[in-house]
This record gives sequence, C-alpha cells and structure tokens, in this order.
Amino acid sequence: MGEYQAILAIGPALNYTKSRFWPPHPGRIFRLFIIAFFIGAWMTGPFPSDISFTDIPYLSSLTTEGGMTDETSHISMVITAILLILLIYSLFSSIFQFIFVDYLSTGTEKLLSSFRKRIGMGIRLLGFYLAIILIIGFCGAIAILFIAIPVLIANPDNPVQFLVALVYTLTGLLIMIIPAWILTIITTDFVVPVMIVHKCGIIGGWKIIIREFSGRWDETGVYLLIKIFINIVTGVVIGFLIAGILEIFGFSSLVLIPGLQPAGSLTSTEFIFPVVVMGGITLIVMTPVVTFLRYYALIFLQNLSETYSLLPEVFSDRN
Repeated sequence: MGEYQAILAIGPALNYTKSRFWPPHPGRIFRLFIIAFFIGAWMTGPFPSDISFTDIPYLSSLTTEGGMTDETSHISMVITAILLILLIYSLFSSIFQFIFVDYLSTGTEKLLSSFRKRIGMGIRLLGFYLAIILIIGFCGAIAILFIAIPVLIANPDNPVQFLVALVYTLTGLLIMIIPAWILTIITTDFVVPVMIVHKCGIIGGWKIIIREFSGRWDETGVYLLIKIFINIVTGVVIGFLIAGILEIFGFSSLVLIPGLQPAGSLTSTEFIFPVVVMGGITLIVMTPVVTFLRYYALIFLQNLSETYSLLPEVFSDRN
C-alpha cells in the first residue's frame, strides 16, 4: 500500500459517487435517501444536543404551568416512548450500515431482502454502539468525579472556579472519549464490510482489521483526518443553508439554539417546523456526502487487501 493511498482513494470515490447520482435515476437516489435517513445522515448537521424539557412544547407546558408534580407519569411515559423509539431507530441504523455496503457493492434494488439478511449482524453492531455509549457515560462520570468536584470543593464560593472546573471537565472528557470515537468510526467504516465478507462477529472483524492495519496506521490516521475535515466543512455549509432558509421563511435560526430563543415560549410551529427544515436540508446535503465517504472507506479497505474488493467496476443503468 503506497504512502499516499488515503489521498489517492479520493478520486475513485468521487467517480463512484458521481455514477450513483448522475445521470439521475429516481429509484436509485430514493433508495440512497432511505439508507441515509436510517444511518442518521439527517442528524449530522448542527443539531442542538442539549435540548431540555422546556424546549419541547408539550413538556414545556407541564413545567411552566406548575404541573410537573401532577404530570410526572405523563412525562415518564413521554420519555419512555422517546427512548423506545430511539432504541428501535438505533437498531434499524445498525442494520442499515450493512445494507449500505450491500447496496453500494451489489446495486441490489431489494433493500428488504438485505434487511432480513443483516438483522443478526445489525443486533451485534447495536450491542457495540450501546457499549460505546456506556463507556462514554463512564468517562463522563470519571471526569466529573476526579476533575470537576475537587476543583469546586476547593473553591466553593468562587464563580470563576466553576468555569475552570467546566473547562477542565470538558477537556478531560474529550480526551477520554476520543479513543471510543475512533473505535466507532473504524467499526462502521471497516469492520462492517469485513463482517460481511467473512460472515463473522464484531470481535472477529476487529481481529481481522487489526491484522490488516498492522504497519499501516499512519495511512489510517490520514484517512481519519480527511473524513473529519469533510464532515466539518459539510457541517458549516449545512449551518449556513439552514440559517438562510429559515430566515427566508421568517423563522429565526436562534430557535434551534437552546437558551437563545426569542422571548416567549416556543409554540409547536416555532419548534417543529425549523427542526423539520433542518433535518430535510441536512438529509439532502449529507446523502451524497455519506455515499462518498462510504465509497472512500470501501476503496481504502480494498487497497489494504484484494479480499475486500467489493465494488463493481461498472454500474448497470437500473432504475
């Protein structure tokens, strides 16, 4: 594998991506939108990650009208339903990671048959994702326990120390979760296709990847840097598009930032419409991007070993 294979793989990935979207085939593009939706491409943009109860219209009415105590059961039901929906969506997302590779490598039009075939692998991948979430939560607890609390206890009445503790905690948490984040990227981009080729589990796939990457970790680092750069640039573009389109429709983009909303409580329209617009724009922009990034990962993996030559040389002109 050459020294610059991580860079040279960009050209072929662009060609493959172009062949998927041009000339336009509605059926092919629609399937890519479905896949992109389920792998979470519509949430890749600047989505507020710290939404509180007061940012959700229904829960806001309960908390602002003094009904929190009386409506505890309703709130619990809502939260439980949201968590259940997120769990189901996460399972579908895990399965569609394998369907994505199937679709790009075979061009199959039958996503449902691929779905049935990959359920077992998807459940294993979901287990990995949940384990990563637990690890991140554990890292957060460690950061608070050993970084934030000692600083606050030493200076309980100093507001400046609160900010210092917050900065230290976030920095420590970032340092601790970077390895988990890298594990997630490598698993999604490389272990998933390895599992497909070898029909193995997560652990078996990781053993194979470690063997394949041996002596090539510098190239993997270049790959990760390129992917991060593309995601950052795309996120900035999406942010400007969302802000511009919301302003055209007369909605302030501040409604998407908790704590900076215009005065007054959010109505359902003020909350839901901007979120729908944001999700739609992000999905439209990110679908070609995630397609390119998945091709890029498959080509990079193919350069490691011909065993993973999953991509066809020429696409058929199917709708």
